[in-house]
Amino acid sequence: MFLIVNVKQAAMEKKGKQLEERSALFTHQLVTLADLEKFKEQMLSEMRKLISGGGTQHSKQWLKSREVRKLLDVSPGKLHAMRVSRQLSFMRIGGVIYYDRADIDKMFDKFKTAAVK
Repeated sequence: MFLIVNVKQAAMEKKGKQLEERSALFTHQLVTLADLEKFKEQMLSEMRKLISGGGTQHSKQWLKSREVRKLLDVSPGKLHAMRVSRQLSFMRIGGVIYYDRADIDKMFDKFKTAAVK
């Protein structure tokens, strides 16, 4: 029984080494221009996906106070004043205050001034 376990363990270690050798880049291996071009295209493709998808924060519907303060660049006191004056609607669940992203966007549109042409 002990011999079988050792043989299985040795086979697993050998397989792990082979996988590691295939994925690792050694000093005797060359990186060709084609490899670099392929890598560049993969990176650009990933960057385009990230940029076209927009920010992850923008896709969230409900934002916490900390996120809204950062978005609006206001102090906690100013955010509280905006809640009290009903400039910004909110919802309190337990001790956490949430703001609807759509309401923040509406507030931006409400206070937007027309450009002079």
